[in-house]
Amino acid sequence: MTFENCLKKSLQGLQEGATFEVYDIRSNLYQCPKPLIKQHEGETFCRHCLILVSTEKKGFLCGLESYEYVLKKDGEKDQHIVYISKVDTTSPFRGLTGRIVQSYISSLPAGSSIYVFARAQPQYLFAESADNQAKAVLSDRDLVSWWLHVLNKVPGKSSGWWSVPGLDDESSALIEIGARKRSWKASDHINWKYGTSYDPHSKADLVIPRFEDDAKSRLLKSSVTEENLSVKDFWNLLAFGEECGSGKIAGFFQLEKEDDGTTSRDNTPDLKNKDFTLFWNKFMSLDFSNDEAITKSTNIAKSDINEIFPNLKPIQITVNTKTKDDTNIINPEKRPAINMLSGSFIKRKKI
Repeated sequence: MTFENCLKKSLQGLQEGATFEVYDIRSNLYQCPKPLIKQHEGETFCRHCLILVSTEKKGFLCGLESYEYVLKKDGEKDQHIVYISKVDTTSPFRGLTGRIVQSYISSLPAGSSIYVFARAQPQYLFAESADNQAKAVLSDRDLVSWWLHVLNKVPGKSSGWWSVPGLDDESSALIEIGARKRSWKASDHINWKYGTSYDPHSKADLVIPRFEDDAKSRLLKSSVTEENLSVKDFWNLLAFGEECGSGKIAGFFQLEKEDDGTTSRDNTPDLKNKDFTLFWNKFMSLDFSNDEAITKSTNIAKSDINEIFPNLKPIQITVNTKTKDDTNIINPEKRPAINMLSGSFIKRKKI
């Protein structure tokens, strides 16, 4: 199913009468100078993607950044690996962001492996939005719980893995992130396992993908991992790192779609890398600190899109019906502080 068709189906559960413009901006596929997975003997290609969602009255509401990798090897089927690196909002619109994530994943090729590193920050894609008093910033526990709920509702049969470094088992993790009290239950069509998909005895340096802006990649690059650590030992080490330890809660997710033979996303035009980078740099310099700034910056960004990508047109979706289903499970109070838990509240693994 195309991204547009997934959006049309998913967004019908939102505010009746709302009209959304969805910009699906993708670079062309380029060859990576280094393999994504060290033990892969073929070539690695990548596409940088940015999805932006707006309404006429409010401007940009949310966005998603991803890297779509294709691993090629002679005589073998292409392997599709997707890293959702950033998801961000400017202001609350209940249920929207989760549905954008689910629509995106649903449109990916069958057999794709999707990875997420969930780490709470006040802003990711929308510069200065941390200063917006209307923006709801999830705590670290709420963010991990939000991702678990959102991925659990991705349509289609899949296998899933998730873990919170430092927490020994799923029951402890569900309690710590608050999903247990929200009555989280695994979907019948997703086979969830707590842990990772890797052989625990494999060498971490060889089998773990090296994504952009990912805690695992940074740890793999450090001198600490020069001892050829196993996946098990590497994962234990993550629990004591700067990004996942010291009282912080972070989550790692992997969703592997069942390979039913269906093909890739719709034919949105691939854009030259230099043009994508030009727009990205312009977009990152904008200001989303308040309603007035959001409107102004949205108009600037849309003007830049029209100038740099004249053939790229937004997907327009108008909501005709309203359903009771709501993907945005977490409904935080206005701008809760980032929750930094003390180590005494977290059941840590023993090495």
